[in-house]
Amino acid sequence: MQKDSFSWDDLYVAYRVAEVGTLSQTAEQLGMNHSTVLRRLSRLEQQLGVKLFIRHQRGYRLTDAGQLMRERMQPVADEMLRLQTSLTAFDASPPGTLRISTVSDFSLFFAPLLHDFREQYPQTRVQLVATDDKMSLASGDVHVAIRMGQQPQEPDLIARKLLPVEMEFYAADRYIQRYGMPASLADVNRHQWVLPSGNKRHIPGIRQLLAALDSRQIVFESNSFTDIHSAVSAGMGIGPVGALQRIGSRDASLQQVDFGVVMEPSYMWFVYHKDMRGSGRIQALQKFIVERLQLMAARAISHPR
Repeated sequence: MQKDSFSWDDLYVAYRVAEVGTLSQTAEQLGMNHSTVLRRLSRLEQQLGVKLFIRHQRGYRLTDAGQLMRERMQPVADEMLRLQTSLTAFDASPPGTLRISTVSDFSLFFAPLLHDFREQYPQTRVQLVATDDKMSLASGDVHVAIRMGQQPQEPDLIARKLLPVEMEFYAADRYIQRYGMPASLADVNRHQWVLPSGNKRHIPGIRQLLAALDSRQIVFESNSFTDIHSAVSAGMGIGPVGALQRIGSRDASLQQVDFGVVMEPSYMWFVYHKDMRGSGRIQALQKFIVERLQLMAARAISHPR
């Protein structure tokens, strides 16, 4: 086969069909009509001299050659998407779109910050994705990720430590007036608890509490610390509340509860792909968030709860 006669567009169309499974959905995603997709598949198979697909009742099934094509095209397609994202983001000024992912518990906290950011850079459009899943920075799903926990170790990522995010157990005044406070782990089963569910139960301090706690004393569960904070504020029970939730609400009715469990702080990270270091939007956002969080931390120290 002559290199000049080979069409990369046809190969990409075939890859998309392999990913989606039907011509009609592929055509819709690529903005083509059904016959154009079919013609490109046929042309590619004729040029290669091999069948990539077998037509069946529910769509298109891959042959062995088609499966090889899909596997080898996956990193190529990802690399092309990264190149596109890098080229469109490589600018010296903030205007444009910024896609940011953050853990779901922080979305309410970051919304006002991003509003203030746009006041400084009104030509920047912000898209926030609140999720506990890790969005891909390499493929360009998002431009920036605000992550919690250990420093990201992926080799192509740049991570800037923002601040430690402390979490302590709190209870509302109305709960304390009715039930009092536990003095130690031996007292926890005489109280009602508001606790996270899912993977958030693996946080060391929460895991230590659960080891001593009768599950019947848990009156409310949620996979969102924002919900946990709301339930604690309502007086439902004692629960872990993060510093960001406390800063956001400034609820004076909450009191810290110390019963011998130590909650180690987690760190917040500003993370982006190394290919995006030339983006003016990302650098402007990083500078803004670092300065704003430092200011908020200073205020929290000078006006303790």
